Amino acid sequence: MQYIYHMTRLSTPRRGNCRFGQIPAWIRVCAVFMACAAMLPAAIIGQEAAPEQLRRPNVNDVLDATPWSIMAFRGWSNYHTLGRTVRFIWDGAGEDVYGLDVAYTISPTTGFGRFFDRNLAARFQVAGKVNARAQPTGVWITELSAYFALRWRRLPWNHIVATSFSMGEGLSVVSDVPEIEILTTEVGGTSRLLNYWMMEVTLAVPSLPYLQVVGRIHHRSGAFGLFGDAQESGSNTVGLGIRWHM
Repeated sequence: MQYIYHMTRLSTPRRGNCRFGQIPAWIRVCAVFMACAAMLPAAIIGQEAAPEQLRRPNVNDVLDATPWSIMAFRGWSNYHTLGRTVRFIWDGAGEDVYGLDVAYTISPTTGFGRFFDRNLAARFQVAGKVNARAQPTGVWITELSAYFALRWRRLPWNHIVATSFSMGEGLSVVSDVPEIEILTTEVGGTSRLLNYWMMEVTLAVPSLPYLQVVGRIHHRSGAFGLFGDAQESGSNTVGLGIRWHM
């Protein structure tokens, strides 16, 4: 039955089919890095990359005393590429994702943490995530991700809405290749181990910055062939979560 399902989905035209694989790999790599670089100024604006004793108080500064955080996550997978997903072009794949994420923030008082604080006005984080992915055929698979992230949280409007932006990079391994990745792979093969990338925004009430509502894009990909034959293999999940700092 699962084979019949795959063949049926493959024979059904999908909306917005993107021939991203026709673009040379070096252009695609440059485009990804340029897109990430373009987002950094917006995240850094107003964060005052000055010595700590000269900075104005910020609502999110109290989070430096709570390096550990935990997040519960619910997401939905998209048939489209990452480029289309970040532009909110949506075609649901019928896959639900449930996750639990644990992160640790390196203190800006340490040498390593101080480097990112002074040069990028960011906090450096290491994190791990476990997902349960409910496939359209009813099969459940497990996904484990380990990654590091940069988070910008000293934003000038935090007294109105306590906000942070984050981007992370790491590895993702699944107990079985997700059906969405089998169906959408157009070049090369698939793999259980793939690159992991995430982009996230958090919102909180200024009086309670420890409790955050999270919006996240969860991305698995072959990183343009860096993972064997998985040149165009991958999946994109958009979801919401609740994070608590402790």
